[in-house]
Amino acid sequence: MLEKIYLNKREILEKSQNFFKNSSSLILKIGCELEFFLFEENSQKPVNQAARADFIAELQIELPKKFPLIYQIEKEQGASQIEVKTAFTPDLSSLCEELEGTKSFIKNLATQKKLTASFASQPFIDDCGSALQFNISLHENDKNIFELDENILKNVAENLLKMTNQMMIFLAPKEEDYARFSYEINRNLFKKGKFTAPVNLSFGADNRTCAIRVPQVLFQKNGKRLEYRIAAADADSFLVVAALLLVISSGEKNYPKQIHGNAFDEQYEVAGFCMSLNEAKEFFEKEDFIKEKFLEFYNSC
Repeated sequence: MLEKIYLNKREILEKSQNFFKNSSSLILKIGCELEFFLFEENSQKPVNQAARADFIAELQIELPKKFPLIYQIEKEQGASQIEVKTAFTPDLSSLCEELEGTKSFIKNLATQKKLTASFASQPFIDDCGSALQFNISLHENDKNIFELDENILKNVAENLLKMTNQMMIFLAPKEEDYARFSYEINRNLFKKGKFTAPVNLSFGADNRTCAIRVPQVLFQKNGKRLEYRIAAADADSFLVVAALLLVISSGEKNYPKQIHGNAFDEQYEVAGFCMSLNEAKEFFEKEDFIKEKFLEFYNSC
């Protein structure tokens, strides 16, 4: 079943976009942040700072030529880690094509330079993981709805948290992806002052320990947005975006509890999400909204 869904991912994304349009008059815009590590050839040894800087410089020249939505490439916090950012866009098919094309381009360029580009989720237990973060905003008549009505923002956040387990098979498609959500790894990273991955279904204002973060928007041209931080760097953007469209177009009007401290502290008693691929498969096998819609879309291809 999953194999068929992946083979028809473009058609499923297209039908998910049509479903969203038929369900809402709003326009969904998404921008992404894609992280990866640069290693020496056929190894997991991080390249030195100079090699990373040279690689970034070449990407800054070449990537925007091929992929117009790419607007920023910079070093990330992990040793030899790099981040690629896209602009916000309502053209979600183009966004996904560019993201997958960017991954292939980066891997090929690294190979040409006798290096290795790794999109592995957690290559080290003592360094940052790599994610594919989805920045989400809703618009009407060129106005960001999240800035006009914070309750809508909170409602979208709650629906995303509520239905994350249904999406986990696509957010973290490999068993090794789940190491990134380790409580122990992230607590140790936090103590070292490094960025952490989410470990539960949490929501917070400018809080990088949460699954959904609302960044400070002062002086930011894109305005208020939700930063959905769960997806692994190697997640397939077509199916994640298709699932996001379905989730955002439906759901009850509930609002999440906001976390003001470290989301992984036990005092908050926040619900968790799938912590293994088997759990994710079990959730997907259940009769649920995303599975039903994906199969409906697949059968109509």
